[in-house]
Amino acid sequence: MSLFQVGHINSLRVLRTVSIGAYLDGGDGTDILLPLKYLPAGGVSEGDVLDVFIYHDNEGRLIATTLRPYISVGEVAWLECVGTSAAGAFLDMGIHKDLLVPFSEQNRRMEVGHRYMVYLYLDQVSGRLVGSAKLNKHIGNLIPDCRPGDEVSVTVAENTPIGWKCIVNNKFWGMIYHDETDVSLSVGSKHRAYIVRLREDDKLDLSLQRVGYHRIDSSAVALHRLLHQNGGILKVGDKSNPEEIRRICGMSKKVFKQAAGSLYKDRIIKISDDKIELIIK
Repeated sequence: MSLFQVGHINSLRVLRTVSIGAYLDGGDGTDILLPLKYLPAGGVSEGDVLDVFIYHDNEGRLIATTLRPYISVGEVAWLECVGTSAAGAFLDMGIHKDLLVPFSEQNRRMEVGHRYMVYLYLDQVSGRLVGSAKLNKHIGNLIPDCRPGDEVSVTVAENTPIGWKCIVNNKFWGMIYHDETDVSLSVGSKHRAYIVRLREDDKLDLSLQRVGYHRIDSSAVALHRLLHQNGGILKVGDKSNPEEIRRICGMSKKVFKQAAGSLYKDRIIKISDDKIELIIK
């Protein structure tokens, strides 16, 4: 039985050491070379188990490396183009072999020095790792298997007029709306987020803060603390614009209104169009 997967981190046992490195047990009689330059500083012995990434070299041989790649099969990452050829573009994936993105998998010709969001897959014919910038071929083709409130991992893919378009768990499309976040995001950055809503088009609305009462409670506490720090009055209210609320309170207008509403309900503050004020200072 095969003990490894190409394009993934695998835990493999050392079979023997040789002058050029060590051979690892890939199962089914497959020996995989771990070159000398990738051996741990203290060396290895027969029977040791190492965590290694497996790929094919230019001659098609299986190679193991202890370097950690920026991307594994089934994942997306924001990678830099470091070269081009007649076959396509080559992107730095964090190991000594660059990732090929064929012209057929590019939305536009990739240029050296530019970064691109790509999905890594294993070509079923050659068994080699291939990158694709045509994300819709690989993302959003399944019905999301998550519910409102679930914690997910997101990769920011694009800044749109309404918000940050994200890839959720390397599988689905989602959106963090501009008025829902006070965090400075950037394309390629990875974050923990929470599902707000599953839309009819099978895309996900997201929040960087835990949804529901947990979020309101924490925001209300922060707003209450801010009021005490400013003499019991903040010059923002229902009619204040979102930018002013974000500048003074460090939260979106929607979160501010939820937090202020929670404090008002508990008779801690009074609210007017242009300010909120502690009832008991």
